[in-house]
Amino acid sequence: MSICVVVADSSKARILLAESGHSPLTDNRDYIHPESRLREQDLVSDSPGSETDSGGLGKHSMGHEKATHQKQAEIFAHELSEEIEKLRRNSDLSRIYLIASPKFLGLLRSSINKQCAELLAAEVNKDLVNHSIEDIRSHLPKQM
Repeated sequence: MSICVVVADSSKARILLAESGHSPLTDNRDYIHPESRLREQDLVSDSPGSETDSGGLGKHSMGHEKATHQKQAEIFAHELSEEIEKLRRNSDLSRIYLIASPKFLGLLRSSINKQCAELLAAEVNKDLVNHSIEDIRSHLPKQM
């Protein structure tokens, strides 16, 4: 049985695996969601949701910036949940740990299916996606 540790933020994720609770973590796969890194103006078209100012000189957003980035984060959380499910089906997972910033952790938690949720051993509310494996490991129980 193996252990899966998912470390993520809204634009990047790492899946780490360990053979047992005392085994070292190893990188399995990295994921990048480039849309989450784009500037808002590259994500949102100027059609329905922008308006020209009274002088006709510029355009103003209609408050879609946060909604668009939120939607991209939801899409990425869903994509990651599908990858976790594939790993669960193709491996003999005994436990899953989720490590993410609080907001993205909530999205990820709500995206995973029932079978994966039953394997959740712990969640860590920290953004550690760019940290070393040793630092990530230090935020997990001594024996995973």
